[in-house]
Amino acid sequence: MGKLDDPLITEGDTTFLRMNARLRPNQLQPGEVALSQNGRMNKDGTWQVRKGLSTLAGAITAGADSLRLPFPIASAQRASNVVTLTLSETPSLGFVPTENLTVVNLGYSAADPNGTFALTAVDFTNKTLTYPDTGADESFTIVDSDANRPSVTSPGDSIRTTLNFTLADDEVNEVYGSAIFSDPSADNDDFIFTATNSLCLILRLRDSAEFKVRYEAGGESVDRPVDVVQSFDKMFIFRTDETTLEATPSITRKDVTAAARASDVITVTSASHGRVANDYVTLTGLGGWTTNPNAVYQVASATTNSFTVVQAGADETFNVSGAYAEYFADFTRVSYGAYTAPTYKTDANAVAANGVVTMDVTSHGLSVGDPITIRAGAAPYDALIGTEFRIQTVPTANQFTFNGGVVDTDPGTSCTVSKALSAGEGFIHMPAAPWGVPYQRRMWVPYWYTSVGSPVDRGVRDEIVASDIMDANTYDVIGNQFRITGGQSDYLVGVTPFTVDTMAVFMRRSVHIMTGVSGSLADVATNEVTREVGCSARKTITQVANQILFLSDEGVYAVEFLDQYNLRGSGVPLSEPIKPYIDRINQQYVDRATATYFDNRYWIALPLDSSAGQGDAVENNTILVYNFLNQGWESIDTVDSTSFAVRDLLVGREGAKNALYLTTPEGGVHQVDGFDGGDVVSVTAGQALPETIPVVSALTSRQYDVDSFDRKRFSRSELQVKSETNSTSNAAIKFIIEDPDAITDAVTISDRLGAELPADEEASIRQRVRRRGFGCQIDFRPSSGRPFLRGMKVDARISDRKTISIS
Repeated sequence: MGKLDDPLITEGDTTFLRMNARLRPNQLQPGEVALSQNGRMNKDGTWQVRKGLSTLAGAITAGADSLRLPFPIASAQRASNVVTLTLSETPSLGFVPTENLTVVNLGYSAADPNGTFALTAVDFTNKTLTYPDTGADESFTIVDSDANRPSVTSPGDSIRTTLNFTLADDEVNEVYGSAIFSDPSADNDDFIFTATNSLCLILRLRDSAEFKVRYEAGGESVDRPVDVVQSFDKMFIFRTDETTLEATPSITRKDVTAAARASDVITVTSASHGRVANDYVTLTGLGGWTTNPNAVYQVASATTNSFTVVQAGADETFNVSGAYAEYFADFTRVSYGAYTAPTYKTDANAVAANGVVTMDVTSHGLSVGDPITIRAGAAPYDALIGTEFRIQTVPTANQFTFNGGVVDTDPGTSCTVSKALSAGEGFIHMPAAPWGVPYQRRMWVPYWYTSVGSPVDRGVRDEIVASDIMDANTYDVIGNQFRITGGQSDYLVGVTPFTVDTMAVFMRRSVHIMTGVSGSLADVATNEVTREVGCSARKTITQVANQILFLSDEGVYAVEFLDQYNLRGSGVPLSEPIKPYIDRINQQYVDRATATYFDNRYWIALPLDSSAGQGDAVENNTILVYNFLNQGWESIDTVDSTSFAVRDLLVGREGAKNALYLTTPEGGVHQVDGFDGGDVVSVTAGQALPETIPVVSALTSRQYDVDSFDRKRFSRSELQVKSETNSTSNAAIKFIIEDPDAITDAVTISDRLGAELPADEEASIRQRVRRRGFGCQIDFRPSSGRPFLRGMKVDARISDRKTISIS
């Protein structure tokens, strides 16, 4: 090379930290990439294809023959050849624009509005549906009778029901919510509760054992998105404008002493098993079989010490060593209707021994853990008037104890106690609500509906009410009720705790904090943090260290603790580097977005359209991953199937190790990064057995322009690649040239090496580029294995350099 020749310039990256799709590729900093799809950026700076999803439970929904629930129509009218239906309740997720819906029993005077039509739009907030229908403008007649009530069923070719119907076990057609239940009585048992339309499915993570429970023994159903919450030793299913369901989820386990199958009927012997016909029971640990009997069943018949279930298979007797019959209690509605005020309970001879007080009161109605307050009494109780205690034991229906820490009394002396008394007009039961948040031993719920048997909409959307301490079904609507924005044009989306005494309250257009929420709520203060942004999806609210992350209209924002009592809103969205993806969120379904924090990452599942404004995403089809160690967005995760969607992201224990799980609308339960290969998933209704779908991954580098505006000649490149320990790997490599624009033909690792890169081996993949342009990006797309990309570079010389000025 002569002295006047341009020197060879090298530019590249030896570490990969974050993705930035917002700036031009040549504006990115070292360590940043233009695209990371289905990839992980490891602590050592390498980039690697993510692990696949593994299936713990396949899709449990039925196929084309599943039932579709009818939704009563409250009012309907036609205007300008468009019919607008206002429903009595929030429509389910089954209503998807462009698909067909069926309308029946609307009364009319001109053109008939009943029949099957293509749905134009659905408004979940205002409970309206619209569809085109030619005819004169008119308001349609609503007949309020069970036989002829106007109703609409969601799109599809499945079977439509009437308004009076009973759902059977095999008629599950959608999953509406899920949550983790941690069994406090077991060190390693976490369960996933999945609420479907007809029953709740439960999966034990350590062994994938399945359980089923009913709603009110089959008398209730779920037909819209729900919030499933564990608190107060119970599981709650919040159903918006219907009474909340609750269950005490401790598992009952009974030894099996004999079990055999004959003529497709399994007879199980188990002393005092507690099951009756139509209850569900799970058999585990049965051995010596040719057809596996370990599964969940609906009991066909039962006696005190035995029961039968139905399973096709050869006649055989099973080994019962270590076998159990296990089950959970059904969900029931929480108490509703008129609230019975607490009564005073007096025992003239209350006895104290070793500080524990024993009282005898006929039919006292108290339970272990209930709070009581001493209202009156002789010594030593007179010194404790106004002091609250907890019921310690309930030996009989007429006797209870509490630890009062008082001197012994023998004989006893008079003591009067009661449960908490209302500070205002009285207590109510838990109002119907779309969600609930347990905090400081209280349940906090939106006060949108009443607590009567058929809840009534109060017409208020900015109020929240807190339960009594350790009593999720007692609410003081004067002392514990709070209106956040005072009737402004804003509504409540969600709340989350962040310090010992403070909650953050997220409205649709603002963020507030409530302080003083521990102990008595008499001094709670509400203050506005910001009205620049609000929250658009409640399930995306996640606390990470000193930040609370949430999804807003402008992307993922964070509010940050300045100190123990103050929050500050961030001026720039955390998601600004991936703005092109945020612009693809389908705002009509954004409320379905969900997020969680796990493994130093913020995972947020979103409905992303194929392009901005397209409106073709109706479920969460994409997961965006933010890596807190790298302080940037790590990956855009998808499954290579248009049928796959995410309902919830959950963190639970499998043995002694935490893992991230996702549930799907079809009922699948999958572990994220759980399989060292493709995505093992169930993607369609009724697909109980999963299929393996390759993980389609890619990394596109920043644009290398060697810090010059001049045109360059890119001569060669080098990539440092290593295979995993147990698998070979391959990948396609292309170069994207700008000005003039060009994309080179792909060259694979096997092309360069003569074979795939062997397991646990590394290689420098050198390749000629031989293209002129302003800048060059390297596109790396693995096709087999999960190779580590350690670094990449390109070499270039300045070309076509001008020696005179051009005017």
